[in-house]
Amino acid sequence: MSQIKRLLPLILSGMFLSAVHADSQRTNFTVENQFPRWEQFEVGLSYEGSEADTDSTFTPDSGRTTAFVRYGILDNLAVKLDIPYVNYELPNGISNDGIGDMEVEFQLLTYEDIFGYPYFIPHASFSIPTGDEDEGLGQDGIVVTFGVAYGSTINDWIDWVLDATYVVNPDVNDQILVANSYVWNISEEFGLVTEIMYREAIIEGEDSTVIATGGFTYDWTESLQLDISVGGGLTGPTDAYGKAGLSYTF
Repeated sequence: MSQIKRLLPLILSGMFLSAVHADSQRTNFTVENQFPRWEQFEVGLSYEGSEADTDSTFTPDSGRTTAFVRYGILDNLAVKLDIPYVNYELPNGISNDGIGDMEVEFQLLTYEDIFGYPYFIPHASFSIPTGDEDEGLGQDGIVVTFGVAYGSTINDWIDWVLDATYVVNPDVNDQILVANSYVWNISEEFGLVTEIMYREAIIEGEDSTVIATGGFTYDWTESLQLDISVGGGLTGPTDAYGKAGLSYTF
């Protein structure tokens, strides 16, 4: 079954949920200045699926279901824990599923203008090798990521973020990721989201990946948020991509 079709349960579940304008992240590839307040929690569940190009030899069709919690250590400092369950199927028919590598991320709002923009957010993360490397569910060592996001607003209703990230991999080449996100705020509850992301290739013989997506973010209540995005690869081994998530702040 197509990995993208697995987005359907999350979409349908959102239709039957009925949230304070939550400070949850609305973008997938960038970090924006949506922070939990001091001692506030954000919990959520997301599903991310991708289908490989038929010409790809090494890239699998994959799915990633992630439970996460984010906590406001300070009003401008948050820590996030991702607990993923991953599955994949290689072009040769080999497939597997199980717990992947957990990830801990720190996000720090170092500068924000009195109007809320522009702003700078350095962020760093490290993985915990909980996934089985022999089964292709995780890496043998710790993956460390450093990045910085710069964001601003156009005409008081279009929020945008440019995020540059460097990934230090333990067993393969390091990577550079660059992403640009736009949130078109149609109302206080509803926004259209467009994103593009460049990911440097780490497998010899494959092109670097550029993925473009479009979707929406919707606050069901002040605390409950639904996010849906779908798209595909412009270059590289990824053909189709989609992500859906629910988050709740308290």
